[in-house]
Amino acid sequence: MQITFVLPGIDISGGVRSTLELANRLYQRGHQVVVVFSSSAWQLESKELSLKQLIKAALKHIRNRKRLRSLDWFDLKARLLCVPSLAEKYIPNGDVIIATWWGNTYDVSRYGKSKGIKFHFIRAYETWCGPEELVDKCYTLNLHKIATIPKLKEFIEDKFDIKVHGPLPNGINFDIFHRESKDFKCHTPKRLGILYRRDKVKGMQDGFEAVIKAQKKFPEMQVVLFGEPFTKEDSDIIKKINNVEIHKLSYGQELRRIYNSLDIFVFPSHYEAATQPPLEAMACGVACVLTEVGAISDYNAENCVALISPPKKPEELYENIVTLLADEQSREKIAREGHKFSQQFTWDKTVLELEKLFKKYA
Repeated sequence: MQITFVLPGIDISGGVRSTLELANRLYQRGHQVVVVFSSSAWQLESKELSLKQLIKAALKHIRNRKRLRSLDWFDLKARLLCVPSLAEKYIPNGDVIIATWWGNTYDVSRYGKSKGIKFHFIRAYETWCGPEELVDKCYTLNLHKIATIPKLKEFIEDKFDIKVHGPLPNGINFDIFHRESKDFKCHTPKRLGILYRRDKVKGMQDGFEAVIKAQKKFPEMQVVLFGEPFTKEDSDIIKKINNVEIHKLSYGQELRRIYNSLDIFVFPSHYEAATQPPLEAMACGVACVLTEVGAISDYNAENCVALISPPKKPEELYENIVTLLADEQSREKIAREGHKFSQQFTWDKTVLELEKLFKKYA
C-alpha cells in the first residue's frame, strides 16, 4: 500500500516518535510510506487561535524552516516530505492517509479520494493543546478513528457516540531501550531521574517537591534531570536540589544510557494517554514511581510493576520514592517486575494490527 502519515512537526515528542516507529515498520513490511509535515504554522483559521497559540505556531514555523528535510534524532527509513502547507496539492496520492494530531484532521478531511482512505490516530484527548470546541469537533469528521489505549477508546466512543478501532498500544524499540547490565543492582549513591517537560500538566513541581523532601532524608541521593530547557520558575526550584546532574533532551543510545544510569525513575504527570517514558525506563531495568494517569492505570493489574499514586499528590510521590530508597530489596523486585512487564509491548504486534485495519478499508 501507499501510506501517508501527516505530522504537525518533527520536533522530539512521544507522538512524533510513535508515528515514526510505525512508519519504519510499515516500510520494512514492503509498503510505500511517506511522512508529511508542513514548514508553515498551524493549519487552522487564525481567528480560532489565542495569541499564545499563534506565538507557539510561529516559533514552530521557525524551527521547521531551519530543519526542513532532515531528522537528526531518529533513523527514519520511510520518506520524509516537508511541504509549504498541508493544502491538498502538496500531499501525495495514496491508499491510506493518517492524521496524527487533532489539528491535522481538518486538513485530511478535506482531501479528495486520491489521497487515500482517511484515518485519525488518537493518542490523547488533546484539549490541552487547542480550543475545546475545535478539538471536540474533529472527532465528528469523516475519518476512521484509532485509539492507543482502552480508556481513551472508551472515552471517545462514549462522549461522541462513534466507533473507535483499537486499542493499538505503542510499542518499545528494544534495539534501543534495554538493560545494559545482567543484574539489577543499584548504583552508589542511588540515582533518581526525572524527564523534565515544561508543560504544567506534566506535574514537574509535584516531582520536585517530592524529590527535595526525599533528599533531606537521603542527602547522598544523586538527582538526574534530562529533557527540555527549564522555565525560569523551575530553574529557581532546581537550585534547591543538591547533587544534580543535567542532560539535554536526548533520544536513542544516549537516552538509553541515561535510563540505565538510574535506579529510580519518577514520572509525576497530571495527564497522559499512551505515554512512553515509563515503559522505556522499565525496559532499561529502572524501578518506576508514577502517577495514575492514562495507560499507567492498568500497569499493576497482575503484579506490582511500579509504585503508583494519584496525580497532584506530591506527598504520596515522596512516600513511594522513600520506600524505594530505604528498601533495596523492594526496589530491585519492582525493577525486575517492570522489566518483565515491558517486554510485551512490541511495535511488531501493533503494526500487524494496523496493517490489517488498513487493508480492511483500503
